[in-house]
Amino acid sequence: FSLNHFPCGTTLLTIYKETKSIRWTIISFLVSTITGIIVCFIVAQGVRFLMY
Repeated sequence: FSLNHFPCGTTLLTIYKETKSIRWTIISFLVSTITGIIVCFIVAQGVRFLMY
């Protein structure tokens, strides 16, 4: 999860400064966070499936 989670504050600030859009800043936060959660869920379920 730590390799694929929400970006740090500095990254979000840089995205906001470059795009001048709060929308793209929020989208970049949500996409990376949701992707991290989904990947962790899939890996955890895969390990549980293989353990039985």
